Amino acid sequence: MRMHSKSPSRAASTSAILLLLALAASVPPAAGATPLSLERLTPIELAARDDAPETSAATDTPDAAPLALDASSAGDADSGPAALPGKRKALLYSLLLPGAGELSLGAKGRAAGFFAAEGLIWTHYIWFQVAGHLRRDDYIEQAQLNANVGVSDASDDYWRIVGQYERSSGSGPGSYEEEIRREGREIYPDDPAAQDAYVAENLPSGDRAWSWSDPNLQRAYRDTRENSNRAFDRAKYSFAAAIFNRLLSAVDTQILHRRLTQDQQANLDQGTRILADALPEGGARVVFLRRF
Repeated sequence: MRMHSKSPSRAASTSAILLLLALAASVPPAAGATPLSLERLTPIELAARDDAPETSAATDTPDAAPLALDASSAGDADSGPAALPGKRKALLYSLLLPGAGELSLGAKGRAAGFFAAEGLIWTHYIWFQVAGHLRRDDYIEQAQLNANVGVSDASDDYWRIVGQYERSSGSGPGSYEEEIRREGREIYPDDPAAQDAYVAENLPSGDRAWSWSDPNLQRAYRDTRENSNRAFDRAKYSFAAAIFNRLLSAVDTQILHRRLTQDQQANLDQGTRILADALPEGGARVVFLRRF
């Protein structure tokens, strides 16, 4: 086991206190004085620092409180370890912005990693949102130019039907009116008037009517619309990634906080301890503890 050498000033301080305790122990108790019990101990913690303040003298009485000198009160106040934020506060920071909890604990490198991941996640979201809107504008323009659609703001179900059927009205294959009439016959099998009213209510007309001039152009419209929807779907993945990034940062913050707390406690445990008590016979006992 390797022994760490002490600095001259710290050795002198320890020797001075030991000498004072030895002198105090050698003086017999006065007549009628009440001896200290074995349970009454006076712990003295010497800071493991070269600039620790020296103690001039100490007076022991049966009712005196224990004397404690530790590393947190020795030297300048700003020379001790910085106080860590609470676990809940660090957790809240990580849930609001991944990496903020790590930054509050002083782990700048780990915080930078979470900040970069968060930036990539929202860059991914913005990229595919923009791509989806651009392709949506493209397929609406294709429908206006090649199918005579007169509207630009309609539900997604309407644009799906435009790509599925060749024309909105008329008879024969590829007509949306035929599909509407079939649904009317299924809903009102014995009421032709109700069937006609159902068709008139649900059949697109006016600016909402369409008729494709070329099947290839309709196929290109469907491809553009599928690309637009795919881009919007990929943008939604960013929300799942953002939630995962926050959970990962929260777990990392708690692990980091526990490790830093243990390190600070280990640093406080380092140092010199002298335990002294008075014996009933009038003597004294001194125990010298030192962690290496």
